[in-house]
Amino acid sequence: MSVAIIGLVQGAGVSQGTPNPDGRYPDVSRDFLGQGAANMATSLVGGIPAGGSVSGTVLIMSAGARTRWSNIFVGLFVALIVLLAGPLVERVPMPALAALLIVAGFQGLRVAQAQLAWNTGLISKVVMVVTFVATLIMPLQFAVLFGVALSILLQTIRQSNKVVVTQWVLQPEGFPLEQPSPKRLPSHQFTLLNVYGSLFFAAAKNIEEMLPEVGNATHAVVAINLRGKSEIGSTFVTVLQRYSQALHSRHSKLMLVGVDPVVRDQLAKTGMLKLIGDENVFVATPQLGAALNQAVAAANIWLGQPPSGSAPGKA
Repeated sequence: MSVAIIGLVQGAGVSQGTPNPDGRYPDVSRDFLGQGAANMATSLVGGIPAGGSVSGTVLIMSAGARTRWSNIFVGLFVALIVLLAGPLVERVPMPALAALLIVAGFQGLRVAQAQLAWNTGLISKVVMVVTFVATLIMPLQFAVLFGVALSILLQTIRQSNKVVVTQWVLQPEGFPLEQPSPKRLPSHQFTLLNVYGSLFFAAAKNIEEMLPEVGNATHAVVAINLRGKSEIGSTFVTVLQRYSQALHSRHSKLMLVGVDPVVRDQLAKTGMLKLIGDENVFVATPQLGAALNQAVAAANIWLGQPPSGSAPGKA
């Protein structure tokens, strides 16, 4: 697995670091497919797996390569040299080969791209430095695996810390007014919330802590806008379940607005659609705001009714 990852990382690095002669960059997916097919074919004749090589690419380009055929001819020439002049190749001193690799490696440095990655953000800096140091003190395959795992871990932590829940206050005219989510849920009111960020793993737990506390609120409606969320995680489903149950215990209800059909299917399969109520889940439409208008109309009708157990006119 580590060898495969190294090969793919090197291939992606060469593809995205070296454009074609026409200035366009290759399709990484097709490069991966070709590389995998070539390695599988090579294994049938006793070959070893190979990947993209920054130093090899720089070397043949400095020698005048212009098209993909250069790699084919290089392979043919190397095969002929090994077969016909093997004893002479053995006499090439190792320092000369080392110098050749050093020159090719130096020419392959992408200082501008390294600066771009460094200036992108803290995660890029940490992964770059840690992976570089790891390559100096441990085998390459373990260093690459360590860098990949570290990148995934830091990205997950970053996503969980980038979650924001805000309140949209509807205006008589124009667009809604966005403001921080209330700490406590007001009674007899419609509260519209919008979630920015991931709905998976630790991020979902952070969302739960940002939702308005139900407390002693009664006969309230909370609507969560999920437009643009094509999938939700099991942790977020659990958050919705607990919050919906807390609202039901206070004669209140939860609505979901702008729900993607895939998300609605997830809610149905997990039993959340039955818990929330099919009438309280408004599927997104191509027209922006249509699902929200439907939810507002339904909430106003429900809020105009007295809560269960209350006398008319005293709600």
